[in-house]
Amino acid sequence: MVGATLMVQSLILTMLLIEALFYVWLGGHMIQISVGAEQIGALILLIALLWRLSHALGSYLAAAFLRWRDGCSLPLGNSLAALASELEARVISYNWSQAFPGWALGTDPIGSRDGTPILLVHGFFSNRGMWIRMRQRLAVAHVGPVYTVTLEPITGSIDAMVTALDARIEEILRATGQEKIVVVAHSMGGLVTRAYMAQSGTKRIARFITLGSPHHGTRLAGWGLFECAAQMKYQGSWLEMLADMEAASPPNVATLSIYTLNDDLVYPPESSALEWAENVPVSAVGHVGLMFSASVANRVISAIRKDQICA
Repeated sequence: MVGATLMVQSLILTMLLIEALFYVWLGGHMIQISVGAEQIGALILLIALLWRLSHALGSYLAAAFLRWRDGCSLPLGNSLAALASELEARVISYNWSQAFPGWALGTDPIGSRDGTPILLVHGFFSNRGMWIRMRQRLAVAHVGPVYTVTLEPITGSIDAMVTALDARIEEILRATGQEKIVVVAHSMGGLVTRAYMAQSGTKRIARFITLGSPHHGTRLAGWGLFECAAQMKYQGSWLEMLADMEAASPPNVATLSIYTLNDDLVYPPESSALEWAENVPVSAVGHVGLMFSASVANRVISAIRKDQICA
């Protein structure tokens, strides 16, 4: 887990360092041509804001193009709200929580020490820092001890990541003395969990919740790197194989799939609907924004509490 955390963290820190050096060079150059300090500061701030806007704008425009091409449309207000949510989520995660996960999140677990443990499973090329908001909201709700995992090998196949997930689940169950765990997974993390259940069954899983997971793939996966991205291609062979395994041995676990109609990375968004799950579409929130949304967190908390009442 440390290796995967450091890989993503090191890449983000390197990019932040390059950005800082660029600002130093730009500021020095402008001083030489007698530009005032206020103008230099304003220009650097503008460039920093535009760079962070690009974190979300590229995928947002790509998804918007696909919707236009397919004749789909959503209210402009929802789309702009989704872009705003995505910008906030990516600024926080790519400039703070994933760059410094130890400082941003601290150690596991947090929240109540009683009840079924909750494991948060991140998505493609990320680390545990992505869960900074959701993790805190679950802890405050006192629905159980909250844990995280960083999947590895981060550039490998989804099947290989199952080993890391399996080890983390067993580690948490040993530490808590519990027999089952709640898994809340974002994006590719939902596919890793499904592959885990297809291989090992659902005896360890009390409830399975996915946020924006491309259960049937995404057309944007063709632009991604690494084997795990190729496995997420829309209606691809790996996903068909996984579905066949589930059809032969249907997962016996309460499952909730929450996804956004404004998803900028999973297209079509309905790809997140799972035949054997309760499917809840939302709007006005982006793909990464699902992990940062208070309303989505409340849905997750309600589902966990419902299970606790019924238990």
